[in-house]
Amino acid sequence: MEHKTEQIKHLTSYLIKKYGEENIVVTDYWDGDNTAIGLADKTKKYTVYISDNGNTDQRFFVSLENPPTSDDFPYTPGEDFDSLTIDEVETIIIKHLKITH
Repeated sequence: MEHKTEQIKHLTSYLIKKYGEENIVVTDYWDGDNTAIGLADKTKKYTVYISDNGNTDQRFFVSLENPPTSDDFPYTPGEDFDSLTIDEVETIIIKHLKITH
């Protein structure tokens, strides 16, 4: 996480602090991309990919990943969202990861 952008670090820290490490698991499959992070539910079946695309305007791209429906791919693509605020990202994460807090 140390090489991630300040926006990604801040967002990740905020969400984990608010909802707990038992509800949000960092799944950084994109460790070579310092502008992106993955956050998953505790089962790691549902993941939210978040990127600031290198921008510093507090806007984020979000892509949802669902459990695989076949052995051909490690996940099933969900919806994509662009130019989201932190509050909008939080709302999507709570819903997709099924966080009850």
